[in-house]
Amino acid sequence: MPATSIQSPKSLWLLVILLLTGLGWGLTISLATIATASGIDPLTVALWSAFAGALLLSAVLLARRKRPPMDGAHLRFYLVTGFLGTAFPHALSFYAAIHLPAGVRAIVFALIPMITLVLSIMLSMEKASVRRFTGILLGLSAMLVMFLPGVQVPLPGQIFWTLVTLAVAISYAMENVYISLKRPTQLDAATALWGMTVAGTLMLLVTLWLADAPYLLPFDASLAELAILLMAVAHLGAYSGLLYMLNHGGVVFASQVSYIVTPAAVMWGVVLLSEKISLSIVLALVLIMAGLALIKPKRKGEA
Repeated sequence: MPATSIQSPKSLWLLVILLLTGLGWGLTISLATIATASGIDPLTVALWSAFAGALLLSAVLLARRKRPPMDGAHLRFYLVTGFLGTAFPHALSFYAAIHLPAGVRAIVFALIPMITLVLSIMLSMEKASVRRFTGILLGLSAMLVMFLPGVQVPLPGQIFWTLVTLAVAISYAMENVYISLKRPTQLDAATALWGMTVAGTLMLLVTLWLADAPYLLPFDASLAELAILLMAVAHLGAYSGLLYMLNHGGVVFASQVSYIVTPAAVMWGVVLLSEKISLSIVLALVLIMAGLALIKPKRKGEA
């Protein structure tokens, strides 16, 4: 696919979609902090965030009169992606949101493309190169910067929750690889997202029952409830934007959203949560951006 030019109206629209997608995904990290700040059990927040997404996606499929396939292969796909992409990461990320600033979580989540690449190389899905290896090292360096004494993550408890957030990033990366390997050929993206969201919601429902956590949101938590709804809308909107860019701009253009998500998440943390940007976050952000630039796919014809 030829390089996207910014001179045509279509290309300008793609740039708008790129910006909005990055801003939307970055916003969800701060919304997670707002949703858990009122003292609601993180498992309850995770359940309602997934449930809101499942409802919205069900409405989309109903409007399209689309019946999701429910045979064994598709159900297995829904269950695996529901665990890796919804139930497990949602539960852990909302617990981490209580203990970590949005900026720190944004830096860790930016490692997802790098972890995905590492797993893909291990499974012979992608080729290793010096350029990509250097990018991965820069990503790891960004993590180490935040662990240095006296910087952004100084407390042992915060180090633990940073590692928990890293487990969330690994789960998302494993989901990416699984989708690439096992997604049924005729399964469209909206139906796949519906299946994983519904499956993840059911898993979270069982988890709440086992943990004896409350199922319902308190009626006085209006800000938290709004944040949960906005998270669902932002997630689905950003995912739709990504699909649009993949279809109309190509994988190289769509991959550039990673350059916007992390700075946007840090910015939202400052605007919505009054977080301060430390020198370590700035340095980690620079390292992450450089790393992402090195691991991204190349255009055809590039050396």
